[in-house]
Amino acid sequence: MTETTTLSPLVSIIVPVYNVERYIKRCVDSLRRQTLQNIEIILVDDGSKDNSGCLCDELAQQDSKIHVIHKQNAGQGLARNDGLNIAKGRYVLFIDSDDFIEPDTCDKLSDRMEREQADLCSFGYQIETPQGELFYRAQLKEQCYENEAIRKRFVLHFFGDSADDEEMRGVSACMTMFRRSVIETGKIRFRSEREYFSEDTIFNLDFCLLAKKAVIDSGCYYHYCQNEASFSHAYRPDRFHLTEVLANVLKEYAGRYGIEKETQERIRRMVWVSLMECVKQEVRRIGEVPRKTVKKQIESYCGSELVKDAVNGLDAGKFGTAQSIFLWAVKGQRTEAVILLAWLRNRKGL
Repeated sequence: MTETTTLSPLVSIIVPVYNVERYIKRCVDSLRRQTLQNIEIILVDDGSKDNSGCLCDELAQQDSKIHVIHKQNAGQGLARNDGLNIAKGRYVLFIDSDDFIEPDTCDKLSDRMEREQADLCSFGYQIETPQGELFYRAQLKEQCYENEAIRKRFVLHFFGDSADDEEMRGVSACMTMFRRSVIETGKIRFRSEREYFSEDTIFNLDFCLLAKKAVIDSGCYYHYCQNEASFSHAYRPDRFHLTEVLANVLKEYAGRYGIEKETQERIRRMVWVSLMECVKQEVRRIGEVPRKTVKKQIESYCGSELVKDAVNGLDAGKFGTAQSIFLWAVKGQRTEAVILLAWLRNRKGL
């Protein structure tokens, strides 16, 4: 077990909380069971309308390691910032309140960070269905990146997936431990997800501009639990607009990093994945709103310059059969086929 002589916590765990009364105890229990005792748990109640805030207070009464912040609702990204403002740990870990982690997470990761003198450590995760069944497991390979290797190779996965490199697929701020001094020195904070889709990505890219050493731990510590009511899965009428904003932001960061060519296909794939999600969400609304309204909205997505650039630049040969057909339908502006394919994907839970 990792030991430290400082009175300050070694690890600060920041948990934004909003309307998760069904899950918050499971999350916090996993934090209280950490084998590393020298931690602090910061629960940021982001103006919950259910009993989440009261549950946070009850949990804090049971454990002196738990600190609670109550605030007006402003979104997950800004809630994390409130946690950062009071964090005292040498390292910071972000956990979503409907997820949980393995008992040795803080112990193993902080030990790795100490030994390697790393600024960040990313790690494996698994996605679980609402019924608790394994849906996907990301098993990462042990890696170490220093200085320019961080900015030329490690950061690539933040720009989107690659057909030729699945190593870091899906790794976000929740699957990474950060050195807090880098965050504070760089005055790095999260943007609001209401203004920037995938605020995790922007935070990570800001951090990596300053990081000197990044390591990958092969351990699978994080349990990402699918929750259809969560912010990332809920229907958002501005989802496509925020995708356009994110694409432009990623192109800007690619320029700052000097990796425009290396990230071009990844950004197109990000647009493609987001487009499919936008279309699937629109199709799920059929019945709630007129079908012609949904069709018109999907036509506007598929006819946008952003999507045209993405689908014309993607290689269908690098997709599976189902996505290749979807790509064919979008590229050809075959809206009825797009709707049918989205309906099928929704039915299969894809």
